[in-house]
Amino acid sequence: MKIIVIVLFLWIFLVFSAESEEVLVNKPQSENDSRYDYPHKLLEMILKETTGDYKPASVAHSQFAMTRDRMLLSLIKGDLLHVVAEAPKQEWLEKLLVVRIPIRKGIQGYRLFFINKDDQAVIAKTNSLQQFMKFPTGSGVGWSTAKIMENAGFEVVIGNNYDGLFDMLDKKRFLTLGRGVNEIISEYNIQKKFHPNLTIESGIAVYIPLPTYFFVSPQKPQLAKRIETGLHKLIEKGKFEQYFLSYHEQIIGDTNLKNRKVYSISNPNLSEADPLQDKKLWYRF
Repeated sequence: MKIIVIVLFLWIFLVFSAESEEVLVNKPQSENDSRYDYPHKLLEMILKETTGDYKPASVAHSQFAMTRDRMLLSLIKGDLLHVVAEAPKQEWLEKLLVVRIPIRKGIQGYRLFFINKDDQAVIAKTNSLQQFMKFPTGSGVGWSTAKIMENAGFEVVIGNNYDGLFDMLDKKRFLTLGRGVNEIISEYNIQKKFHPNLTIESGIAVYIPLPTYFFVSPQKPQLAKRIETGLHKLIEKGKFEQYFLSYHEQIIGDTNLKNRKVYSISNPNLSEADPLQDKKLWYRF
């Protein structure tokens, strides 16, 4: 009897393993890069929520880290990469499948700024967006916010890699480095060890209507449909809101967002296809 049970268990395990598939997501740029933890864990929730209707699947990192331009090429081919969570850019919208549900509720559109401590007093004297834009700001290569901020009138200095941006700020190649409110606390706790003069500017935020969408390889239309279906299920059951708040509720308080001067700029990457009017999908304080 025991032998029969063991054989049956092994058969079930092998069948399950054979049918299970890996969904490849982008590997972090470095061990200090936690920017994609939230969407990757959300994707795991989606795959689990939809297992009854689709094959069992799990999330796995791509073999190596990629720039955003390389991510796009890999997504188009669909061999090394299947899904990436990013803000919309025109080329990505044209060449990839997009699930137009803002998975961070637009929270990353509230941009706070890393600065050097000795620049805080000067920046604090600014009283308008035009004055704040006089300080050169940093951005990573391929970041959608680079074009947005350039269009608004910022002088944007591009860095080639994520960790290198903090070195550039340290050397005052630019004076501010914008990060989403959802990113800046965890990044500060990591980067302050290497850059002791680093601080978070204390009184200003720039708001950009900025969704993060799941972009899916055009070679994986079933996966795109699965992600959309799973997200709607999580929203309907309240699981998505719980997950969002578990990541962001304390961060919103810790960054003192409600007491900052908030300057708004437009996002030319958005269109009528984006669900800007669906208030339940967005965070606004």
